[in-house]
Amino acid sequence: MKKVFSLLITAFIAVASFAKPDFTIPQIEKYANADECRKDNDIALKTANFYLDAELPADIYESRLATKYMIIWISASDEILLTIDEQRSPYLQCKDKDISPQLMAAYFAGCIIYCLENKQKDHNFDMHYFSLSKMMTYYEKNRSITGSDKEMDKLLKEFKSSKFKAKEEKKFK
Repeated sequence: MKKVFSLLITAFIAVASFAKPDFTIPQIEKYANADECRKDNDIALKTANFYLDAELPADIYESRLATKYMIIWISASDEILLTIDEQRSPYLQCKDKDISPQLMAAYFAGCIIYCLENKQKDHNFDMHYFSLSKMMTYYEKNRSITGSDKEMDKLLKEFKSSKFKAKEEKKFK
């Protein structure tokens, strides 16, 4: 009986310890205008941070809600301008297309955080590098769950080298 009770307590602690958001991720289809979107900047920031810190696979449902919301917020916001191209968007280089949307969301989360914390609208090198580092941390943390990708493994190895930042900076000149 004592073992069963201990097992139940351990199971309860494990389930209760997952990082569920302490706020409601909006489930909207779009914002009417940029002013309406701006009112939710704090929620966008919380959502971006939640996405990057989520415990997979336990938080997969909330992570999907966060991805959808971040895309809606970016689309409506006049406070962020992203340039998406293959050279600046490493998640497009994934061979495993199942991982690519998750890494895109991690990169976008980094862009949202950088934009709102630094009042930086343009997708410059500093925003890119900050977002790229968030994306690579997310990938490294979750690849045992999401699966690995040969191109991302190569990029992760380069990212950890001292020459990587200078190489990335050339893409913005």
